[in-house]
Amino acid sequence: ALASGYHNQSEMTQEKFKPSFLDETKTLFRTGDLGKQTAPGIIEFMGRKDDQVKVNGYRIDPGEIEYQLTRYAPIERAIVLPVQVNNQTQLSAYCQTDKTLEIAEIRELLAKFLPVYMIPSYFIFLKQFPLTRHGKLDLHSLRELRETGKSLVNSNYVAPRNYLESNLVSIWEKILSKHPIGIFDNFFEIGGHSLLLSRVVTRVHKELNVSVKLADFFKVPTIAGLATLISQTQYNYQEPISAIPPQKSYPM
Repeated sequence: ALASGYHNQSEMTQEKFKPSFLDETKTLFRTGDLGKQTAPGIIEFMGRKDDQVKVNGYRIDPGEIEYQLTRYAPIERAIVLPVQVNNQTQLSAYCQTDKTLEIAEIRELLAKFLPVYMIPSYFIFLKQFPLTRHGKLDLHSLRELRETGKSLVNSNYVAPRNYLESNLVSIWEKILSKHPIGIFDNFFEIGGHSLLLSRVVTRVHKELNVSVKLADFFKVPTIAGLATLISQTQYNYQEPISAIPPQKSYPM
């Protein structure tokens, strides 16, 4: 089911579509995957020849995300790298800026131009990117900054205060497989990413009969903020009169 080329892009077609070395009457497509033939009929996958990465089943070009980040004036330069978190590949964005920026605002801006699965789970802000002794970008040091950044997350647990917050906490804990989750914990800083966010939105609609927009979630990525948003009349949420929030206690 190979296409004949890119629509109105002859140069890209010539670059990617090549005559087959097995049969010149047929065409092969250069996927960018790098392979090695280890035996007749067996090809071992060696990685990529470009910067594309696979995150949650989606093939992503980090350069597209970096471009959208640098469209935001305060960000002078951006690097997006895949990182391993709990045996899952997630995206971490490193932004060079001398300004104090709000992550929620950046996520909201990215959501206007990128699909939800391309929005990074982590953001690290630096006045200057680390360089090697040869003056090249030090990618290893950047990844280490993501690891140390986990200690910056607010670890003060605050229990749910009402029925709505209790139900939202329960949904988050099930999807993130994390206990306990406080009402001021940031979804993206405790292991959440774009695809899990879609599951949260689906569960909220199913269990609370409330349709929360993904774009709104980026503005308020905490239980407290989300509960306040849902309570607004635009979502037509009505809390049961007899509802008693479940009591939770966790060892601190």
